[in-house]
Amino acid sequence: MPRSKEGFLWTPTQETEGLQTDAVQQGSRSIEDHYDVIVIGAGFAGLIAARDLTQKHGLRVLLVDARDRIGGRTWTAKVLGEEIEMGGTWVHWNQPHLYAELHRYGLHRNLKTSAELVPADKYVTVLESVAQRFFSIDGLDSRSLMPYPHDPLRQPSPWQAYDHLSVKDRLNQLHDIPQWEKELFESNINTFGSAPGKDIGFVEALRWFTLGGHSMAGVFELAGIFKLGKGGMTSFARAVWSEFTGDSLFNTPISGIRQGTAGVEVKTSHGQTLRAKLAVSTIPLNCLNDVQFSPPLSPLRQAAIAEGHINSGAKIHFKLRETLPGWFWTSNGYNGSDFVFAFSDHNGNQPSGPSGTWCIGFGYNGCLTDEKDSRSILKAFNQDINPHHTVEAYATHYWINDPYAKGVWACWGPKSTSKYLKALQESHGRIVFASADWAAGWRGFVDGAIERGQVAVQDIMQLLKNDLSDASAKL
Repeated sequence: MPRSKEGFLWTPTQETEGLQTDAVQQGSRSIEDHYDVIVIGAGFAGLIAARDLTQKHGLRVLLVDARDRIGGRTWTAKVLGEEIEMGGTWVHWNQPHLYAELHRYGLHRNLKTSAELVPADKYVTVLESVAQRFFSIDGLDSRSLMPYPHDPLRQPSPWQAYDHLSVKDRLNQLHDIPQWEKELFESNINTFGSAPGKDIGFVEALRWFTLGGHSMAGVFELAGIFKLGKGGMTSFARAVWSEFTGDSLFNTPISGIRQGTAGVEVKTSHGQTLRAKLAVSTIPLNCLNDVQFSPPLSPLRQAAIAEGHINSGAKIHFKLRETLPGWFWTSNGYNGSDFVFAFSDHNGNQPSGPSGTWCIGFGYNGCLTDEKDSRSILKAFNQDINPHHTVEAYATHYWINDPYAKGVWACWGPKSTSKYLKALQESHGRIVFASADWAAGWRGFVDGAIERGQVAVQDIMQLLKNDLSDASAKL
């Protein structure tokens, strides 16, 4: 199995940089002087766009990625005999864009469950009770506030009147709920963005709740129970990749995109110039400031990029010596814990049967910032999560230190959705933007990436249908 330059594994006797994965791919031996479309980024948004532009529409497409692999912020590593999801993980049949693609490739048959990724039943009752109060304002319940969660800007959209609130602001308005119930509820909402409730937008939490069928149990099921076996999410990325018929370049970061009446010129950090009629950028929100656009992006889009999304926590897979039943743990964000939440994912697999436990810990934003600082990571695990278990290894991809991610799944703060969502989804002349970071529905999820990849194809075909010189004239 090939080895990526990315990923990190710690054991008491060794540190390993770069993990084995089937996501590593070789680019084209030669490329053309000019293409119909250049797709920047081989995550799921880029893979879907590149596949459909070549397969459905017969366009000449060049797919470019800064990494040595496909999948973007989603890839499966082989670690100590186990398949470990380093980024995006959980899928569900009620994530519509994703499940249609899984079914297309027969991968829905490979769904399996994590060991335990929901709070205990006694706490779910409390969470549901608080949620019904929390998501009801001025006589409007969650269904009335956001009636179309996959099309949130569609009118009417009463949620916009409350976009200024944080999760903490809204909890502070509920004076008749016991404090411990508020803290329990907030600790679970904090998992949406690796942040305390003061940093997470009320509307961001509302979006998760409505997508989850207006229940906390639904949120937990749709966002954190089912995942892919038999090759994991990389098997999914490889299935899409197998149908792409264009050219590709890997290990090729982008430094600038210039456009004019003749087309677009994409500059690489190696000094290469790539040319096409149009471009699709799937560069994550927190990385767009690293690319020089000419003409410059709109002031509102620039403001959104400057603010970015808030989620910069760590995701760490721990191998425990003990073989444990399923468990789930959260922290309220105000007790000094470095971890937001943690849970058992699965027991280790050996010919003799289960061996040890693999669990996942998610750090709060700004905590545990060095993947190689094993002393601090192990201390935080024992101090915050459980002092009675022995960590035999941990594996991670530190997305916050990744120059091509600068964060994990997107989560927005107050005032962001109503202000920035529409601007981020719009095209910029000959450049179409596609990322899960500004998806309409499952923002931050693979489903959201696929959604935006599909929309990008529609936008590209419309631009080709229209007078391209008119698109440039609007800049």
